[in-house]
Amino acid sequence: MNDETPTRIERIRMIKPKISRLELRERFHRRRFLVPNAVTLCNMFCGFLAIIYASANHFEKAVYAIAIAIVLDGLDGRVARRLQATSKFGVEFDSFSDLVSFGLAPALVVYYWSFQPYANELGVPIAFVYALCAASRLARFNIQAENLKGFTGLPTPGAAGLVAAYINFLPTASTSPYRTIFDALLMLTLAALMVSKIEFFSIKKVRVTGAELFLLLGAGIAALWYYNQIGFLCLAGAYVASGPLLWLLRRVGLLKPSEQTKFSEQGKVAETGTK
Repeated sequence: MNDETPTRIERIRMIKPKISRLELRERFHRRRFLVPNAVTLCNMFCGFLAIIYASANHFEKAVYAIAIAIVLDGLDGRVARRLQATSKFGVEFDSFSDLVSFGLAPALVVYYWSFQPYANELGVPIAFVYALCAASRLARFNIQAENLKGFTGLPTPGAAGLVAAYINFLPTASTSPYRTIFDALLMLTLAALMVSKIEFFSIKKVRVTGAELFLLLGAGIAALWYYNQIGFLCLAGAYVASGPLLWLLRRVGLLKPSEQTKFSEQGKVAETGTK
C-alpha cells in the first residue's frame, strides 16, 4: 500500500470541517436556555419520584427526593442568572415544577404516610387543601414585585422542607389516630401560612461574615452530621416559625415594620385615596 494514500481517519478529517472555539461558544450561547430548564426538569422529576416512592411505602426515599428537589430549586435560578438565560418560559416551567415537587409531592406523601391507615376520607381534602394553597402561593409569587428582601407567605420549599424533615424524624407510617390528628393540623397550618400575608425572610439575602459564619457553619454541620433527624427538623421548624414570630414581635412593637410592610401599607393608602 502506498504511503501517500490517506487513511480513513485522515479522509474523515479532510471532509469534516473543523469547528472553532468561537463557533462552539456561539452554539452554547444559543442553547444556554436548556441548562437551567434541565435543572428545573430534574426538580420536577424528584417530586414525581417522591410520589412514586410514597405510594410504595418507601417514605425515607420520598423524603430524600423532596430534599434533592429543594436543592435543585435553589440552583436553577442561579444558573439562569449566571448564564443570562432567564426567560418567561423558564419562570412558568419553574412554577409548574415547584407545584409538583412542593405542592403535590408533600401532600401525597403525607397522605400515604399518615392519613391512609386511619383517616382516608379526611386525608383526601386535607391533602388537596395543601396542594391548592401551594398552587395559590406560586401564582401569587409570579405576579409579585421583584427584588424584595423577603416573601409574603411561607415559600413552598419551606413548607415542603418541614414536611420532609418531620417524616425523616418519624419515617414509619402512622400507627396512632392522635398522630394523624396532629399531622392534619400541621398540614392545615402550613397551608394557611403559604397563603397568608406574613413575611418570611429570604435565606439568599442573609449575610453572615467573619467568625459568625464559621461558627454557624460548624454548628450546622455538626448538628446535621451527628443528629441529622433532629437537626433537619430544627432548621426547617425554625424557618417556618420565624415568620409568625417576627410578625408577633412587630405587632407588639418590639420590632420596626419591614420595608415590604411599609410598601404594602403605602399601596393600600394610595388605592384608598383613588377611590
